[in-house]
Amino acid sequence: PPPRGRCSCHQDLAPFGTMAAMTTDGGSENDHQVQVFTGEWDDEGVYVYQAFKEEICDWAVKNQRFGGPQFKPERMTWIKPSFAWVLYRSGYASKHNQERVLKVKLPHEAMAHILSSCSTGHGGGGTIGRVQWDPARDLMASEPKKHEPRKMLRKRDIQIGMKGRLSRFYVENTLSIEDVTELSHAVGHAHAAADAGHVQEALGQLRDDLPVERPYMPRCSDEVLIGLGMKTGARSKSLSRIGKGKADEAR
Repeated sequence: PPPRGRCSCHQDLAPFGTMAAMTTDGGSENDHQVQVFTGEWDDEGVYVYQAFKEEICDWAVKNQRFGGPQFKPERMTWIKPSFAWVLYRSGYASKHNQERVLKVKLPHEAMAHILSSCSTGHGGGGTIGRVQWDPARDLMASEPKKHEPRKMLRKRDIQIGMKGRLSRFYVENTLSIEDVTELSHAVGHAHAAADAGHVQEALGQLRDDLPVERPYMPRCSDEVLIGLGMKTGARSKSLSRIGKGKADEAR
C-alpha cells in the first residue's frame, strides 16, 4: 500500500475510477467497466465516514461506539468510504445536523456482511440495505465557481445505506470512531482558495493528514459482487452506461 503521509486520493487513484470488467474466473471483458469501491483500508478493516449533529458525535467519540439519547439506530443511515463525498454532502461539516464528521473503522467481515445485505438501483422497497454509485468527488481539487469537491464524471463512488437490523449490525461492529471535523474544515478552507494553484498549495500543507484511498475488493461472494456491479454482469453493464443516454442514474 502507499506509505502513510502521502495522499493518493487524486494523483494515484484516478486510473482506478473504472476498470475493465472482470469475469468471475479472472478474465477480462472490454465491452464495459465494473464499479470500483475506493476507500482507506488496512489488514484490520476499512474506513467509512458519516456526518452527525454535535451531541451524537460527542457521545460516539467518548464511548467509541454509537448510542446515546440522540442516536436512533433504526433510522436509515448512510456511510461513505470517500472522504471527499462526505465533505460534499455535509458542506465541509457545516450543514444543519451535519456539523461534525466521524471516521469509522469496520472489520472486513462486517463490510462484507453489510454489502451482502444490500440491493442496488432505483427503489429498493423494504430492503434493509441500499447501494448507490454516484459521481465521485475529488478531494484534491474544487469545483470551479463552487465551494465543493470537484465532480468526477468518469468515476463513481459507492454510498451504502442501512436501516433496521442492518443498521444495528453496523453499530455493533465498529472498531474505532475518530472525529475528523477539524480536517474537514481545513479541506473546506483549502477548496475555497482563489485559484487551482492556491488550492493545491493549501492542500499540500494537509497532505500528512489526508486519507490514502485506494481500490478495495470486499470479501463477498461472486454473486454479491456481480449484483453490486463490481464484477461483470447485467448490473455492471447497466451502471457503465450511466451518463451515456443508455441508463438511468443509479440512485
